[in-house]
Amino acid sequence: MKYLYLLIFLLFFDEVTAQSEKTIYDHAVFWHKTEINEMFNENWGVGVDYVYRSKNQLNEGSMFQSHLRTSIRPWVHYQFNKNARFSVSPIGYMYTNEYIGKEEDFDRLPYHELRTTFQFFHHQKSASGKWMHTWRYRYELRWQEQPIHEDYRFFTRFRFRYRIRYIINGNDFYENNTWYAAVSNEIGLNMGKNVVLNTFNQNRLYVGIGYRFFDVVRAELRYVDRFRTRGATGFEFDHGRGLMLGIYVDQLSGLWNKEIQKVKFAD
Repeated sequence: MKYLYLLIFLLFFDEVTAQSEKTIYDHAVFWHKTEINEMFNENWGVGVDYVYRSKNQLNEGSMFQSHLRTSIRPWVHYQFNKNARFSVSPIGYMYTNEYIGKEEDFDRLPYHELRTTFQFFHHQKSASGKWMHTWRYRYELRWQEQPIHEDYRFFTRFRFRYRIRYIINGNDFYENNTWYAAVSNEIGLNMGKNVVLNTFNQNRLYVGIGYRFFDVVRAELRYVDRFRTRGATGFEFDHGRGLMLGIYVDQLSGLWNKEIQKVKFAD
């Protein structure tokens, strides 16, 4: 498995080191995500997430200037143990207005996307409990609208993310009033017969701080740095940098019922 990790990050390194030969469009972005989950017992649960993103245009103006993406996805969870979960999003809906990096981009039409997602993550904690490592793997089936052709393009994407958290004022990520810091990196690779020439899709780096309140709710403020290929050739890239605000309800019924099981299963 360690060789898989090495291969993935070498692919990203190759893309970054070759940036001098490519055209890169910079953007200021704001991302928001609200995620709500409910575990019914030790094994089964459901969830939903809502995403809203905005951007500036031609690298001018504020990160809130224009719409980038709105999406919603339902989830079904199966918890193997306190540190491992498999999840499926049967169908998710995305609506996207693409980045505006050059004048010709104003002619790019918004598009819809339907997505089925399979996800597995697992944790490893240090003996002291202050450090928490998480590995997440996603495989996505994507049906992306092509407005000009009035058709949908099908392809798949594999995403791998590693994240490390540090518990600032305690040693348990799931305790109330906990402050924590986190750093993560995720790479995405497009796959399928409709993917030509370029497999690398994007890399996402997050650095942030979070706080748990009401026992089951977390708020996170992150710096996000996203490097994404545009088109199939691999010669043009969008580089979005900005802020992300995340709200996570790890156990919805815990907001009104303090007798339920403690939160143990958050990604």
